[in-house]
Amino acid sequence: RSERRRVLQRAARRSRPTSAANRSKPAAGAAAPRRVLTSTVGNSFTAMADNDDSLEDASSEEDEDYDYTHTPASPADIDNIIAEFDQEMRKTLAPSISGSPKQWWKKTEDGSPTYTSPSRLAQRLHEVADELEGALVSKPKTVATTDIKPFPSLAEEALKDAEDPCRIYWDMTFVFRTISDEDRKKLSEEAAEPPRKDFTPRKTHWRHHRKKKPFNHEVFVKKAQLAGLVTSSYLSTQEDEIYVRVGATHERLRNQADNIDFQMPLHEARLRTLARRGLPEQHIAPMDIPERTPPADGAHAFSRFRAFEYIHGKFDTKEELEPLYLRTHEHAYHGGVSERSLFNSMRRLKLIWSCLNDDRSKGGANIPIEKHVAKGKHGATRETLLAALAMHDRTERKYLFDVWVRAPWATPPQRMPLEAYKEYFGEKQGLLMAFKAHITQGYGLMAVFGIVVMLWWAAIHAKSGEREKYEITASGSIVIYAAVVALWSICNTEIWKRTERTYALEWGMVGYEEKEQRRPQFKGLHDMHDPVSGRPGAFYPPYKRRRRTLCGVWVTCLCIAVNLLFLLLCVWMKTEEGTELYFGLKGLGFDQKFYMIATVLNSFGILLFKEGYERIAVRLTDAENWMTDTVYADKLIAKLTAFNFINSYFSLFYVIFFMKMPGHKQDKFEKLQKSLIILLASVIVSTNMTGFALPYLKLYKKMAREGGIDAHGEEQKVSVPENSYMMVECDEQLDNIKATTQEATQYGYITLFSAAFPGAPLMAFVNNMFQMRTDGYKYLCTYRRIQPYGVEDIGTYQSIFELMNYTGVMSSFLSIIYRTRVIPKYWPERWGGGWPEHSPTKHQLDCVFMVCCGFFACVVLVIRLLIDDVPFDVELQIKRNDFLNSKIIDHVADEADAVVLADATHCDIAVHQRDSMEDYLTFDELFNNDDEDEVTDGDDADTDVLGPGEVVHPA
Repeated sequence: RSERRRVLQRAARRSRPTSAANRSKPAAGAAAPRRVLTSTVGNSFTAMADNDDSLEDASSEEDEDYDYTHTPASPADIDNIIAEFDQEMRKTLAPSISGSPKQWWKKTEDGSPTYTSPSRLAQRLHEVADELEGALVSKPKTVATTDIKPFPSLAEEALKDAEDPCRIYWDMTFVFRTISDEDRKKLSEEAAEPPRKDFTPRKTHWRHHRKKKPFNHEVFVKKAQLAGLVTSSYLSTQEDEIYVRVGATHERLRNQADNIDFQMPLHEARLRTLARRGLPEQHIAPMDIPERTPPADGAHAFSRFRAFEYIHGKFDTKEELEPLYLRTHEHAYHGGVSERSLFNSMRRLKLIWSCLNDDRSKGGANIPIEKHVAKGKHGATRETLLAALAMHDRTERKYLFDVWVRAPWATPPQRMPLEAYKEYFGEKQGLLMAFKAHITQGYGLMAVFGIVVMLWWAAIHAKSGEREKYEITASGSIVIYAAVVALWSICNTEIWKRTERTYALEWGMVGYEEKEQRRPQFKGLHDMHDPVSGRPGAFYPPYKRRRRTLCGVWVTCLCIAVNLLFLLLCVWMKTEEGTELYFGLKGLGFDQKFYMIATVLNSFGILLFKEGYERIAVRLTDAENWMTDTVYADKLIAKLTAFNFINSYFSLFYVIFFMKMPGHKQDKFEKLQKSLIILLASVIVSTNMTGFALPYLKLYKKMAREGGIDAHGEEQKVSVPENSYMMVECDEQLDNIKATTQEATQYGYITLFSAAFPGAPLMAFVNNMFQMRTDGYKYLCTYRRIQPYGVEDIGTYQSIFELMNYTGVMSSFLSIIYRTRVIPKYWPERWGGGWPEHSPTKHQLDCVFMVCCGFFACVVLVIRLLIDDVPFDVELQIKRNDFLNSKIIDHVADEADAVVLADATHCDIAVHQRDSMEDYLTFDELFNNDDEDEVTDGDDADTDVLGPGEVVHPA
């Protein structure tokens, strides 16, 4: 307490309030200046104490509602509250059962309170806690107005050294809704209500009836200041929102990085020099890690990584470790930043987000931002937070636009600057883009082979002429193409496992999921600690979640049933019976055209059902209350995949396997080919419309509503945060899940049915090449900047793509064996063949199918044995990373204790004729128990029963 008093006194002496006489008055005829509302706190900024009477209120009546400078309470105020409660508790007598249950407590003869139950005592404790919380952040005495000296501008801050401890980085802005008169009246009425005097039923906890405190810009600024952040607030152009810029000094970012053990890349050369020198003061010997085999063995490199390459370590503010961390200008893709700084904009956003969201034990303000934004967007009276904006860095943004959006179209997908993309948007967004680049590269290889097959079909068809139609279903090329697709799909996913692990090593994401924090939306049981450690945490019992999960399964099954009814209707409309019964078009030449119309209707229905179920699945997964974002995403992906598999592929499966169609089998493949082209094209068009064209319409509408465009359609000048707020909101987690689900759907069309249309990989390749650039453009110029997050792998999608591979192989085997003429055409005559007069029996076709499945299983097993999930050099580099972190960062001393060996007291080296230690025995004497049994039987026969008084204790 005394230390706290000294700190407050020093802060009060440092504060320099601005006098009211120095106000600047606007000139006549000039527009009134906009109110700029600022507040500061931190190690290097002004703090104001309650006991400083020299601070005057420099605000007008007009500004008294915009109060952003807050003063902590003095220790005396806190001591008074605690002493008052202590005195009250000392006078409290034992609970009395005679008291009225409608009273919180009753007074005794001397006036001291007597609580009638532990619940009422807990209520009083809670009230005292509220008083203490209000005292810690008390009502301020100074209101900051335009007279307060503003912060330096961003241009002035940029002139400072990048690692200046006092340099402020303004990387986030929060938008709050101004409180309307109606909301203000409602809040005042609620505040004027008398406290509850009656005791609520026992089934309802008293905590549920506690009035929730409003969360507005004032509360946010108070908590942000207590976390050591600086804020600057102002009104929007239309004066209907309050924009609160949040910044952090370089010193504050360093401290937060140390608090949360923030992973930073280490400089290779400086790390090598330090490791080879060793740390003698820490009892760590020099470390010279080899990179090649000995010269006698040829000096071969056994790893593609150098010994000190891609090493990441947790940040530490120790002076001797400061030079080890890689600076921004030393990155391979520096983002156009030439200044020497520890953190680029992506890492600064992560640290500021941690300062706001993490609990106080980690240096945070414990503000669940996402939770408050969700409530504020729904118009809650007490929640006014509308958006949390991650501000774009102009230099890094322009650099990424030049190297990504304007990259040559001939650039291979995996040659795109993925490192620069990751350094701006974060590891999660970078890994998803890397996966898209990987799968697009595979589409390109399959597109080349598919074009060759289609040209082969066209050449043979032209050679056969109009008289004889070439049968695709009787050609061996379809078998070759299906086998190549199956082999490509398996190798593609296996290679991605290795690539994914390599990215996790290079980006410092190994073991990230083990350290993942819980979601702000997670709700645990009240007053229950972590069942593993017993420390304060959150826990939700499985039996409660199980009921919600079962409810989600039933709702999903119901949605699938409704979807199946629609799909069956569309499929039935494609049949001749449906066409003839309802439309009478049979024999009039409209049956083929109506088949196309029904297919287009089916494609639109697929899109509508997909969008509708996505909203339902999000609600269901939210209700299941999962703790981490990774688990939440996995459960949501599982629901979407189960529904989309039925929704997207059912009609195609029905056409090839179940539709009754008289005539040649070639007709079924032609219908499957048409349906596949229409459905795949609809998926591609809808993806680009919803992901690229539709955001432009939303942007224009938002600009017109927020004042960015006037009534004549001309753009207006507004602040940079206001421009960012007008951009399209991006729900990073949900948008990534939707995008990857669409990628999985497109992948399924190729692996399941591309044997009917080898041009499908070409369509997917062109679409992905276009989307890679449009995604970069929309995230840079149309959407708000994505809040960066880390991720270790693509999670459940790895299993989904593997499931698509196996299902695709089974589908290809079934369609080729049972729905084509390839097997009958090439069936040997000695086994009953002789096409077209003779064909194999159903039993023979079943045997062929089982043999093919067994052969494919063996091929998959061999591929998995030959291709390791984690490459040797990646696993070796991970071990090097852990070892160097333990020595260089954690200073774990070497095991240098000397081994103590005692001298033997006697040593006889002579060899004797016999063993003198014990008698020699035969094998039966050593292991046979017959003699022991006889002795036991005899003893049992002669044993006397002892009386109670003769029993002797074994001791």
